Amino acid sequence: MAIKFIEDMENGLIGFWEITERTEDLFDMLDPTNEELHRYLLIRNELRKREWLAVRLLLRQMTTNSSKIDYEPSGKPLLINFPGHISLSHSSNCVAIFLHPTHQPGIDIESITRNAERAARRFLSPEELNDCTIDGQLSNNELMLRWCSKEAVFKMVPFNDIDFASQIKCEAPRITMKEGDFSATFVSSNVKLHIPLHFRCIGDILMVWGHLKI
Repeated sequence: MAIKFIEDMENGLIGFWEITERTEDLFDMLDPTNEELHRYLLIRNELRKREWLAVRLLLRQMTTNSSKIDYEPSGKPLLINFPGHISLSHSSNCVAIFLHPTHQPGIDIESITRNAERAARRFLSPEELNDCTIDGQLSNNELMLRWCSKEAVFKMVPFNDIDFASQIKCEAPRITMKEGDFSATFVSSNVKLHIPLHFRCIGDILMVWGHLKI
């Protein structure tokens, strides 16, 4: 059975959709505008098509039929025809949207079973690697929590070319429950930001989100 919810979160709104529909059914449900159709026809990958359609269907259910998604040159999504800010994520046939009326949101979802060990030293500091080590072995759950956290923070802060290992520090607990609160710190040459974060396990999908005043 597909998982789908829309939930209020600290003045923001999170939507989650597990995609079980066929591409053709999603397309018929969306009934895209001419502009949306033009963008859709540029997509070749079938999974990417379903994600693209599901995100827009979910957004309409969270807002209005006139709301749209556009993108900055950097690739950051913009919310059109509806007040506020938007963050998007997709993984393993699931999509998630986080809307916030005044702050920049950041959300990331990943399959918690995805092997993160190979990339761990590129996005974690030595201290964080130590935090993820249990009985002499790297814990994939702890690695994925930090990966999602850093992706969510990256989507919040108004900077590009960020070094995940040195500029984003994740102060996360061990994943012993289905959801919880923790924090991250972002540091650049002239700013240090403390960012509260939240996580939730939805089946084998890990979702991390937060927001930052802009």
